[in-house]
Amino acid sequence: MTEIVLLLSLPVAVYFGWWLARTIGRRTSSKQRQLFSNQYFQGLNYLLNEQPDKAIQVFLELAEVNEDTVETHMALGSLFRRRGEVDRAIRFHQNIIAKPGLGAEQRIQALLELGEDYMKAGLLDRAERLFTELIENDAQTPSALHSLLEIYQQERDWDQALEVAQRLEQSSGEHMGDTMAQFCCEMANSALNEGDRERARRHLRQARRHDPRCIRARFILARVCRQEGEVDKALDLFEEIGGLDKEYIPELLEEYIETAEEAGQQDRSRARLEEWSEDYRGISLILKLADHLGEEQGGDAAGRFLVDTLTAKPSVRGLDRLIELKADGHLRADDSDDILKAVTARLLARQPAYRCVHCGFSGQSHHWQCPSCRHWSTTKKIQGVLGE
Repeated sequence: MTEIVLLLSLPVAVYFGWWLARTIGRRTSSKQRQLFSNQYFQGLNYLLNEQPDKAIQVFLELAEVNEDTVETHMALGSLFRRRGEVDRAIRFHQNIIAKPGLGAEQRIQALLELGEDYMKAGLLDRAERLFTELIENDAQTPSALHSLLEIYQQERDWDQALEVAQRLEQSSGEHMGDTMAQFCCEMANSALNEGDRERARRHLRQARRHDPRCIRARFILARVCRQEGEVDKALDLFEEIGGLDKEYIPELLEEYIETAEEAGQQDRSRARLEEWSEDYRGISLILKLADHLGEEQGGDAAGRFLVDTLTAKPSVRGLDRLIELKADGHLRADDSDDILKAVTARLLARQPAYRCVHCGFSGQSHHWQCPSCRHWSTTKKIQGVLGE
């Protein structure tokens, strides 16, 4: 932590050195220059001796807030925030804002920094008011909108988040369609939890207008259709998902097969699974096909199918199923079955099932919004020997 503080503080100290050389030289006497120089090197000495608090205090005494030093004061305030000293950062930036004669751009930048301080401190209502004021005055609108969007997501205020995302897209040209679709899906889920399917459908239509390829909207709509007995429509939606992004096939398999059974269309689902398996070789799909073979032709046929498949694409989950078939007498067993079963079960229990393709966060559950980096639709099944 100390090394990080030093790295953050040294650039500030270097700036002070440059500023002092430029300003003090033309404004002070030789004796004053010597005094400032001594204080400056004293501050550097504190930094090098891992005493950043004393160093910062020296630098603060060297420079009052004015047009020449305001950027440095803001940098110091940001340093406090990154170190977790949010109260000091807030006081620092408030002090800058209160100074008379501050330029308009500098005041706006200080307000943005203060808003970040409030967010870091969890004072979301104050941060919201500050960023809203900046937006209303057309000051640093994209930056303020981004911060306001983060606040509404933390508060799960999806109506407001949707409105801000629309304004951000209009003001900056940044594409927000996929994000806005996720907000609509969140509102659809809320409507379903309240038993209002019609309102949920409206939100889902809105989601697909923002992002015509939205996978999540199709999942939710398919479940609504199942609840309302529209099983054929639900099957169509699940098949659309498989066609749009085959990496979501593991997520839809169980519901798709159950829906096909409800509709009496098992032949349709079996044909679709075989079609998907031509391009997608994930183990979840392979295991479902093995189940179908076991039901139709017996465990021996399912075992032979798995042996052939696992030879080409090894998988711990596939090996686990193969051992089950051996244990049931469908394939020749040997003395190592119990050991293999225990090892594979242990490996599977310790392996994460999902990973965020943006930041690498992994876990056992699927998240539409990554808990770590907060990106949407980036959590996918892990591929490889111990995964899909």
